[in-house]
Amino acid sequence: MKPISLDNIISQPMTKRANYLLDVCQENQWFDRKSIGIDMNSIARPIIAFANAEGGVIALGVSNGKVEGIRQRPEIENDLPQAIHDFIRPPINVSIDTVDIVTSDGKPDKIIVLTIAPSDTVHEDNKGRCFLRIGDESRELSHSERLELEYNKGVRQYDGELIKGSNAKDLDRNLVKEYAKNVGSKSKNPINVLKARFLLGARNQQTNACHLLFSRHPQDIFPQSSVRITRFLSDERGTGAHLNIDADNDYRFDGNIPTLLRKSIKTIEKIIYKKKSLGPNGEFIFQDIIPRDVWLEGVVNAFIHRSYSLSGDYIHIELYPARVEIISPGVFPGFAKTTDLLKISRFARNPRIARVCTELHFGQELGEGIKRMVTEMRKIGYIDPIYTQSSGNVQLRLEAVLRLNEILSSELPDRSEDVLNIIRLNPNGIGTGDIMTALNMTRPTASLRLQRLEEKGLIIRHGKSATDPRAVWLIND
Repeated sequence: MKPISLDNIISQPMTKRANYLLDVCQENQWFDRKSIGIDMNSIARPIIAFANAEGGVIALGVSNGKVEGIRQRPEIENDLPQAIHDFIRPPINVSIDTVDIVTSDGKPDKIIVLTIAPSDTVHEDNKGRCFLRIGDESRELSHSERLELEYNKGVRQYDGELIKGSNAKDLDRNLVKEYAKNVGSKSKNPINVLKARFLLGARNQQTNACHLLFSRHPQDIFPQSSVRITRFLSDERGTGAHLNIDADNDYRFDGNIPTLLRKSIKTIEKIIYKKKSLGPNGEFIFQDIIPRDVWLEGVVNAFIHRSYSLSGDYIHIELYPARVEIISPGVFPGFAKTTDLLKISRFARNPRIARVCTELHFGQELGEGIKRMVTEMRKIGYIDPIYTQSSGNVQLRLEAVLRLNEILSSELPDRSEDVLNIIRLNPNGIGTGDIMTALNMTRPTASLRLQRLEEKGLIIRHGKSATDPRAVWLIND
């Protein structure tokens, strides 16, 4: 799934633009189609949704599998700016362009292309309703969801802030050209693509996102924007003199985000632990202990969604004989509830970075990538990815541990495996209260699942007495 832009559309021959908009472009996180007959109050909804999320494009005059054009409603070109002003609070800066096209009935006409930038504030319509683009929906938010959006906006738009005194001179021109080619730009000056993506401001001032993505050495301003990849000799990390680091496979890389991603992927491919398994041709082959598609999504998500405003820390990727851990600065946005990864909401902390990385073909977005990891882990019988977060970072654990078989799982209450995984994360033991907090469970709910897991011999309780408040739960190896 690739973001659509005005450049993509006008780069097509006029006779092929209809086919491109109807068959090639799919409605998604960044693109929507609307009928020319839409009333001006209703057009506010998708505009607000895009501005509150990652920005996007609306093709007006394309609907229900047909290109309608705008000749039947010529007044719309004057009505749109007025509607954006009247029906959206605060008003949103929307780029309005007309594009020549051949309609579905073979007549020359035009459509309107609206380009909406991600906004630094929260917008609503004239009735006080707030919308957010999630997948291919412009979803109305509840009061609590809006509060979460307002809370997250303060951190989320850090990538759009301009760097005072910056210009385009230190950008990696080859990387900019590669990006312009990927998005189908026909501009003679590739820098114009960065302006169209809201990465450069007036007088070519760089945004934080632009510097992180395209500068030759962004660590001059963001020293924390590095990555460390470490392989450990055993599944126990160890401490001090007993730290089990493989001294020959401990790396730290600097550079812009695309460079860091490419170096990280190449390094992990080389040093990740392998397992011997029977291949499709009946021959034994060596495969990554965690499937490549899974750890790759985890790595890409870490770079796209980490908090770059937090100083003093970088991304850690740790490779163990039976797991991969990825630790990135910043916590999950409020919409992302890790108790059910298949229902996790899509929300990008760094919308400009997210869009560029997608257009450079790095992974999926938050929500989509996580769902893919879950699907791939389940496909080979491994437990789901495990996310935990502290006050300052998010940790992803990808474990080469088999899920409970279907028969055993059916004999346990729902979410018993969540309890089992939390205990597995704490090899020195964890108390019932901490389990309740981690999984947002009541004491009766947690106690029932602990009791059933203990009856099945999967966990053991370690305490001085049956009523010991300091008792902890351990995996029964």
